[in-house]
Amino acid sequence: MVIFEDVYQIDLVPILECENCASFELVPSIKQDVTKLLAELKQEHREGRVVFTHVNELAAVLYDIYESGQGEVELSSFEAVVIEKCEERINLLLDLYGYAKKTGDCDWMEEISFRLSGLSSFVKTRQFLET
Repeated sequence: MVIFEDVYQIDLVPILECENCASFELVPSIKQDVTKLLAELKQEHREGRVVFTHVNELAAVLYDIYESGQGEVELSSFEAVVIEKCEERINLLLDLYGYAKKTGDCDWMEEISFRLSGLSSFVKTRQFLET
């Protein structure tokens, strides 16, 4: 959970934890998205709680991996699992996009396109831990 200015609470934000020094930091590949979300919340004067996995596909994929127990592997294997799960999510979103297009739901198509763009760029760069 990220709490900002004692006003904004964002749950299910992926973090990295150092077991040696007990410090925490945001997963670098989502840091920009968290910053953008905080700016939007502040600009809209929206207070309260946001579930990050509902607004960020990569966070949703990482949470699914955590929930399934597949995250308990070496870092190199974990990154491979993340890429595999992202590709699976992309395929699901493409199927949903096809259905949305078939039904003529332009708003849904736009939402799916936005969700696809973040995952696609992540998979292309394959930069999970790099800033």
